[in-house]
Amino acid sequence: MKYLVVLLITIFSCVSQASQETAESLVLRKSYPIQLYMGACVTSRAQPSQVESQAKEMGFIEAEGEVARQYLQGHKGKVWVSSNEHGNFSIAAQDRGLCSIFIHQGNPEQLIASMEAWLPPEGSGFSYKKEIVSKSGSLKTTSYKIFRGTKLMELWVISLSSQANSKLVAIMSYDTSQT
Repeated sequence: MKYLVVLLITIFSCVSQASQETAESLVLRKSYPIQLYMGACVTSRAQPSQVESQAKEMGFIEAEGEVARQYLQGHKGKVWVSSNEHGNFSIAAQDRGLCSIFIHQGNPEQLIASMEAWLPPEGSGFSYKKEIVSKSGSLKTTSYKIFRGTKLMELWVISLSSQANSKLVAIMSYDTSQT
């Protein structure tokens, strides 16, 4: 928990240095999808009860039945959905330590850029390794392993669809099962 506080303080201190940041970087950090991801998945560390609390606080309603099953893909957990001025979004918290934000609209390049804008900067005491996990046709999955020294602290994953008129553009996931 202590490292999470240090990581968030480091990241947030970078945000507060607006004079050193470009306007584009600030816009990326404030985008609605990344705010959902940081607020529901990262700060909760994918703990289902904390994800639930965050989802409800953000105005999401719990999904049940077939809708929930589609997002949980056979795993135990809960799903919340929201349709608002920003679009359609879902949050899934699986009991196995995986929290995902499902984004049904948007620009894939902007979504990945907004995630990368939150990665720890050089000199922060943290580093990361970016890896293309899979690429097949219009689907691409990238992982970001965040380290403190040599210790893996967090795993962020983003899957993107570049297919025109796709009903699901991206999934941003926070995975605690490997940390």
